Amino acid sequence: MNEKEIGLIFDMDGVIVDNHEFHFLAWQQLASKRGISISEEFYRENMNGRTIDELVRVVFQLEVSKEEAREIGREKEETYRELYREKRTAMKGLIPFLEAAKDLEIPMIVGTSAPYENVTYTLDDLDLRKYFLGVVDDSMVAKGKPDPEVYLKCASAIDRDPANCIVFEDAVSGIKAGKSAGAKVIALATSHKREELSADLIIDDFENFSMSQVKAVLGI
Repeated sequence: MNEKEIGLIFDMDGVIVDNHEFHFLAWQQLASKRGISISEEFYRENMNGRTIDELVRVVFQLEVSKEEAREIGREKEETYRELYREKRTAMKGLIPFLEAAKDLEIPMIVGTSAPYENVTYTLDDLDLRKYFLGVVDDSMVAKGKPDPEVYLKCASAIDRDPANCIVFEDAVSGIKAGKSAGAKVIALATSHKREELSADLIIDDFENFSMSQVKAVLGI
């Protein structure tokens, strides 16, 4: 493998933006209305990285129609967007890293469990979409993380062998998805403590992170 064969795949929540706290608060508010309490530990271990259909069943233990699940999800995401609106900012060090990768003509793509509205809210409002060749969101996959579907589709979309890709993830389920796809995984310790993560490299954010570290993880 050489530099021209590298592909970079980014999860969105907890990687492109550090928004874990606001998703958790939104789920807490929604669950509280229904008399359910959610701890941060439960959120980290059972919720982060799943599709909305899966989350409704995990949180509320309900068997509902797809449309009912989507309606609950819409309420939660609207709450999240309102809570986070004035706090939105790109992950520390992210933009210089994206600029460096773009200068090297390395293809980049976003693979996320988030709905389309949140993708627009994040990538467009923060003017980040210009760095990515595309987005694979929750409407484009049948199975959520830890299934590798989202990252296999991302690798295919940028015409890269998954083995030549780096997946940037923050969630345990997402790390498993990246590994199952055959990619190398760099984990950000934003949603979990470092000791809870098992990846090829663990970083706190993109500050002082460089393409030389990407190459080292890929063994080139």
